[in-house]
Amino acid sequence: MQSPDAENAQSRRRWQDYGFIKEEVAKVLDGHPEGLTGARIAELVGITQGAMSKYLSMLKVDGIITSRKVGVAKLWKLVSQSDRAGILADKIGEADEEATFKDYAVSLLEENNRLFEADGKRVMVMPTSMLSNLYKYTKSVIGTEVHAFFYEWGKDYANEVNKLVDDVAKKTESDFIESFLLLWKLKGWGRFEIIAMDENAIEVAWYDSVLAEEMRGTEKAPVDDFVAGALAAAAAHSMGGSWRVTETSCRATGAPHCLFVGTKTS
Repeated sequence: MQSPDAENAQSRRRWQDYGFIKEEVAKVLDGHPEGLTGARIAELVGITQGAMSKYLSMLKVDGIITSRKVGVAKLWKLVSQSDRAGILADKIGEADEEATFKDYAVSLLEENNRLFEADGKRVMVMPTSMLSNLYKYTKSVIGTEVHAFFYEWGKDYANEVNKLVDDVAKKTESDFIESFLLLWKLKGWGRFEIIAMDENAIEVAWYDSVLAEEMRGTEKAPVDDFVAGALAAAAAHSMGGSWRVTETSCRATGAPHCLFVGTKTS
């Protein structure tokens, strides 16, 4: 039988051994994909809640997702082994805490120096100047047809990402278009607001246009055709039928914000 001093020394070594703690936490979470509170994990691993709190940031860096809701830490198993769309949806659904880019970032999977979204599609970070330069170059080649080109590109993009958006919308019990715009916001596209929406019409404001900010004062016509096309496809996916969305005002031409008006055409 160990003396009290020996037991205390062993306990101290136990909570000070981060490698051991991480391994034990991963084992516990492997059987609980729904996540567990930090207090419950501390109990199962055999350390104090204070020790668990100490290691939360280190566990997050090592790929174990953590979040706080009303001061309570919740952890999930390693991102590569979990439902990453579900993790993102869970965070978005926390009413007391607004989701940010950091929440989107932890839903990404890094593998062999490549990044993948929760739906398995590869993503990369690039400066907004690449998009504006692409727009300018395309316009120099095909002229005013640049608007149709970017509009159709936006429609294709929205159709490609609808699975992830559907997953998030379902798990957060929100509308497809709301989830689509929220995911864009988390990715750095800025603030969107649905001004009005029914089964035959939609009106959306965009306050932080990526392209318009780069090209403000240089264009006579709206430039956010990509977003207009994406909204048309999103509306069709959400409410059925065919849609046409037009950017009626644009920051690139001096308007205070960009405004998109869409109607169902069939």
